[in-house]
Amino acid sequence: MANTPDTINRGLYGLRGLCLAFVVAALAVSAAPMSAQLAKRSADDWIATLDAPARVQGLKVGEVLPRLGLKPGQIVADVGAGTGLFSLQFSRSVRPGGKVYAVEVEEKLIDHILASATEQGIGNIEGVLGEYDDPALPEAVDFAFINDVLHHIENREVYLKNLVKYLKPAGRVAIIDFKPGQGGHASDATLQVSQEQATTWMAAAGWKPVEVISDVYPDRWFVIFGR
Repeated sequence: MANTPDTINRGLYGLRGLCLAFVVAALAVSAAPMSAQLAKRSADDWIATLDAPARVQGLKVGEVLPRLGLKPGQIVADVGAGTGLFSLQFSRSVRPGGKVYAVEVEEKLIDHILASATEQGIGNIEGVLGEYDDPALPEAVDFAFINDVLHHIENREVYLKNLVKYLKPAGRVAIIDFKPGQGGHASDATLQVSQEQATTWMAAAGWKPVEVISDVYPDRWFVIFGR
């Protein structure tokens, strides 16, 4: 049958309607709720908070490092690396031949870490711009370290499940976080994560505690997990 102006117009209207439907669908997807960082603040605020002398002292970096058992040649992911206080130390522990991925969701924090590394003559730290539900590591790692970070992740079980996919078969994951009712967010129930909760989430991913360290922090739990 020959196309008449009327049938052509109807075809055009149908095509426009189809295109509109696709646009509406795309907008609906983009408007869907996404995971976020809890208690989010600007990178400058984070730098001031994380590098505060009292907080740095409370991290007990010198006591934590030997408990991790890092070795030269290993690849380490510092998840939620902040200003790089641990990343910088890890980079020395895994030399020669090792590497540290400093994972952050704020690009300015990554820039801060890399600038500090350059100032200190450290060349084995790479920044990774992670996602809210996935660290987005570029390769498998021997060790993942999550300190004072898990309570800021909205979908914690999902994140941990994604994280362990990047670990080598003999890999380890160390998690340190404040005991419920302790720390700067003690009064906010949404920012509390217990050792028992983390252990349950890791178990769902096929991981279990291989060492529970209770003699470093009085106000935090510290567990190393393995398969």
